[in-house]
Amino acid sequence: MRADKAIGVTLSLLIAGCGTVQQNPTTPELLRRSAAVFRAQNQPDEAKRLLQQAIAEQSEKNDDDLTSKADLLRELASLHSSAGEIKEAEIYYQQALQLLQRIPRPATAAIINLQTQLAGLGYRQGRYQEAADLYHKVLATEEQLLGNDHPDVLSTLSILGGLELKLRHYPSAEKLFQRQLVGVQKLYGLEKREVVAVLENLADVAENSGRTKEAAELRAKAKQIRHKLCDEC
Repeated sequence: MRADKAIGVTLSLLIAGCGTVQQNPTTPELLRRSAAVFRAQNQPDEAKRLLQQAIAEQSEKNDDDLTSKADLLRELASLHSSAGEIKEAEIYYQQALQLLQRIPRPATAAIINLQTQLAGLGYRQGRYQEAADLYHKVLATEEQLLGNDHPDVLSTLSILGGLELKLRHYPSAEKLFQRQLVGVQKLYGLEKREVVAVLENLADVAENSGRTKEAAELRAKAKQIRHKLCDEC
């Protein structure tokens, strides 16, 4: 079946079955649903084309429209990212973020998601400082929204600490890992695997900072916890 005919059939089926979901779905929404079908059938090129058409037809009259268009851009960016098309993915994630930033009170989770995706793409392209700057923004938003000890915050602290270590920003990396250590110990306990990982990261910082004795002590402490965990198993 030709691609254009297949798209027409898919849209017709979606329209016929949309009554249980939405009384009058917009054309962009129908195109998005059809794109999802092609993506599930491992036809990413058709899915991309439909999403591009949906984006072109999606209005920007109000906040809901802006949110819908940003979501379409995010889906298109995800398709490109999955295909290893990093530059294209970055463009669409940026466009989605710019749309959301036009909204007085955008969905915070969506902003965090887009900033995280962009940071990841920057990292994959070796733009570590840019990635770190974005993760700092993500961290500030997460802490405000979730609190200092939330698992998502602790995960971001770990990623950002690793980036700062890679950039040889040792004082910044150490501060981030120390904050993570406090949160991890509070959340999981003093002698858990999560603590071991942070201690080893702190040892790397200390060693790179020329504090070899401290690095050895941190690694010994991590090793002691590992042995205890193995004994308990």
